[in-house]
Amino acid sequence: MLLQRLVAYEPPSIPGFEDAALPPFFRERPMRWGLRITPDGRLGSPQLIDLANPADRQAKFGQPGPAPYLARAAGISPLLGADDLQYVLGWADEKSKPERVADCHAASIALVVAWAASAPDDPVAQACVRFFTDGHHHAVLEPEGWTSKQGVVLLVGADGHWVTEEPSLRAYWAREVQRRKAGGQGADGDGRSGICLVCGQVGVLVDRFPLQLPRRLVPGCSQASAALVSANKTIHTYDFTENLTAVPICLGCAQRSVANLEHLLDDSSHALACGDSRMTWWTIGPDFDLRGTVEDPDPQQIIDMVDRLHHGAGAVSVEDPDRFCSVTISGNTSRVMIRDWIDMPLKDLEANLATWFADHQVHGIGGSRGGYLPLVRLELATGRWIAARGGDGQAGEYARFDAKNAQRPDGVRRQLLQAAVKGVALPPSVFSHLLTRIRTDGHIDDPRAALLRLALVRRARYHPSDGRTLFVPGPGLDPDSHDPAYVAGRIFAQLETIQYYAARVGRGKEDRLNATFADRHLAGAIANPTIALIEGQKLAQPWLKKIGRGQPGVAVNLRRQLSDLFELLDLAAGLPGRAQLDEQARFILGYHHHRADSIRRGMAANVAKTSTPPPAGTPASAATPADDSVV
Repeated sequence: MLLQRLVAYEPPSIPGFEDAALPPFFRERPMRWGLRITPDGRLGSPQLIDLANPADRQAKFGQPGPAPYLARAAGISPLLGADDLQYVLGWADEKSKPERVADCHAASIALVVAWAASAPDDPVAQACVRFFTDGHHHAVLEPEGWTSKQGVVLLVGADGHWVTEEPSLRAYWAREVQRRKAGGQGADGDGRSGICLVCGQVGVLVDRFPLQLPRRLVPGCSQASAALVSANKTIHTYDFTENLTAVPICLGCAQRSVANLEHLLDDSSHALACGDSRMTWWTIGPDFDLRGTVEDPDPQQIIDMVDRLHHGAGAVSVEDPDRFCSVTISGNTSRVMIRDWIDMPLKDLEANLATWFADHQVHGIGGSRGGYLPLVRLELATGRWIAARGGDGQAGEYARFDAKNAQRPDGVRRQLLQAAVKGVALPPSVFSHLLTRIRTDGHIDDPRAALLRLALVRRARYHPSDGRTLFVPGPGLDPDSHDPAYVAGRIFAQLETIQYYAARVGRGKEDRLNATFADRHLAGAIANPTIALIEGQKLAQPWLKKIGRGQPGVAVNLRRQLSDLFELLDLAAGLPGRAQLDEQARFILGYHHHRADSIRRGMAANVAKTSTPPPAGTPASAATPADDSVV
């Protein structure tokens, strides 16, 4: 099915450049040198033309142009009209074997002779064969710094155009590829023919795929290219036959599937790098901007998607034939590994994405983007938090993606994308890793809270415990929840708030505590809240007493809020004990929700004070801290 979808894909054409599309079995390749040949088959200049332009990024290593291409391994396999120096001119550098280079050169000349024999009326083909058979290529001078594997293209005629543009060369090269990869020329030749497994039509069947994917598009590939389909040894097939004799695929489908996959992998609007893999996607029907949706979500667009999902109006107004396809690949030496393959109705994709955003929505301090976070922020949050020197736990940054000590799980981007696109649960390893990072770093923010909520929502949806309904916190504070772990997290945040006010008595806003209550107790409280809450309850009394000396109204409100939370905990069967993973996540979400809600209310109160001064005689209110950098 993967090959069928790839063959059916139609790459968009650029208006005005329809004729610039590469023919089958050609690839854009940078050519370092140009070799001038006169119309009568003589050497146009003994000096090779240097086609590289260091000032141009695209032409840094040579001028890109259409060149014949064929996947070649260790054997001798010349290309026509544009190839390595060792093939075209027979030059061997210190890293090459002279005997092998001589064989490569002889095979290259034989290919030119065969092309000229197939096109007796083409003056360009005849000029090229005379150039080599008359020995004019021996007069070419070696430029400084050449290597055997640098590319050289034949420039023929008065205008010096690339010989690879000749129609006779392109036609002959297509037949040559068929001869090499399909063992002949179909029913009239020596090649195999039969019904193709991909297109269902009778055609010439390949022994091996003629094209491979370049290494730059296949993470983990250690060779120059990687084969999408390969069975070049008997151990690779179920009936111990060599090549693709048991997998009938025609030459056209073999070429088109790899060419289309390369185009998609190389298109930044249809591909995403996922660390150890690369994901690409396409649609059958209307296009869908997956990258823009997950990387830069528009709040209104997401709200509309979630609304359509909840009201049963359908995801998108498309017919059933419209589908979304995606493949995630990585490399193993010289072969492509399919890490994931998706083929689903397009409307199911939007439904899954709407569910993804609804499941990880979190109402943080700023409330930006409606609580819907870009994929990159979620991925960053799985790495190590680097606290700023002299700051608090919220000042700092996450380790960069390319940092050696980032401690970010391998493939986490791919796993997050799969959860978004396929609607599956977050892997338990990512969930456990995130809890460990929070305990180690002592840092919790909106992206980490969003990931924890996503994990809890989907664990409850796909892995219910003994048929019981598990409590999952919503995007924001749930003031009526009696869940012990969630309430314990809220109490911890309230104790932190009380300490913050007590620490500010007699100090400026810029003054910071050397170690806060969270610095000392957060990691332990996540695993077992009891000790931290009992200790905090004892410390709260002198803190509140200190606050009450200067701000009695604030102290009263803080004391009442703490008392109300402990009452909720008593209603939930008292202090929780050692927490399981789900309970640790609920504790963290309770802490984050309570803290974010307090900061938002404090900020709103401060804005109200500055915009509308309260009447004289109004008692001071216990506004919660507006400084969101306090942990």
